[in-house]
Amino acid sequence: MSNNKGKKVLVIINPCSGRLTVRNQLLDIADEFTRSGYETTVFTTHKRGDATEYARNMAGQFDLIVCRGGDGTFNETVNGILQSGVDVPLGYIPSGTTNDFAHSLGIPTNAPKAIELIRTVEPKLHDMGQMNNDRFFCYTASFGVFTKCSYNTSQWSKNLFGYSAYVASGLKELIGFKPIPMRIECDNDVYEGEYAFGAISSSLNIGGIIKYQREDIDFDDGLFELNLAQMPHGVKMWTSRAKELLIDHTYNEDMFTLTKGSHFVIESKADKVAWTLDGEYGGAYKITEIDCRKQVIKVYRN
Repeated sequence: MSNNKGKKVLVIINPCSGRLTVRNQLLDIADEFTRSGYETTVFTTHKRGDATEYARNMAGQFDLIVCRGGDGTFNETVNGILQSGVDVPLGYIPSGTTNDFAHSLGIPTNAPKAIELIRTVEPKLHDMGQMNNDRFFCYTASFGVFTKCSYNTSQWSKNLFGYSAYVASGLKELIGFKPIPMRIECDNDVYEGEYAFGAISSSLNIGGIIKYQREDIDFDDGLFELNLAQMPHGVKMWTSRAKELLIDHTYNEDMFTLTKGSHFVIESKADKVAWTLDGEYGGAYKITEIDCRKQVIKVYRN
């Protein structure tokens, strides 16, 4: 307790995240930090963007900021801290449906254990992605099939059905889906084709669907992974590939391009392409630039 005595912590809580457990735990979370010696301030979010506003406006008043919610809440908090320009470390107490980012970083989904991690480890420098020199993302920017389901699935469905709600929503996206003709620059390499899916990420999991090996991912090397999936042809192949991704969590290597880079330019040769950033809608663009910003924030993680 002595090491934390007098330190000020801002805890940002999304009371709607997860299966409606956060409201019951609000006082317990505050009490855990207070008993550890922190001067604890708690803010709850009421609408999208609140976590960003709180973190941006109040970062300079605290020794650390902690957010309790899903990956979207963490994304908002990161954006607020980086917009503030204040070097304040960030802790995460996950309560979302998939918690991709937390699983990748070895952050427990059990609240007391996550708090214990924050209290006992030193924060580590962490890379972040940035889209069009504007919005930051923590672990993935993606387009194409299975990406809209992350922000189109209602909170009610997520709370009630969990991961299966994503699967059901993702399968609906297959109906009438058309391939996206694109040109992708990854540092000095160029890829062109018709793609069903693409992701630029630094995560062991993407939507709980695509999974990487731990030894393949670094979170502070200034590089993100590029994953491109070609368009399957015919209903039979679509069905097979959808089952592989959504249920078996495997994929056909012949259909995928996997590489790494720090600067990406993605150009659609058709309509604007809708993007998902950390599970939230990220806008639609004909040309999108994404950069990996190396070691720009400190995160409590294993």
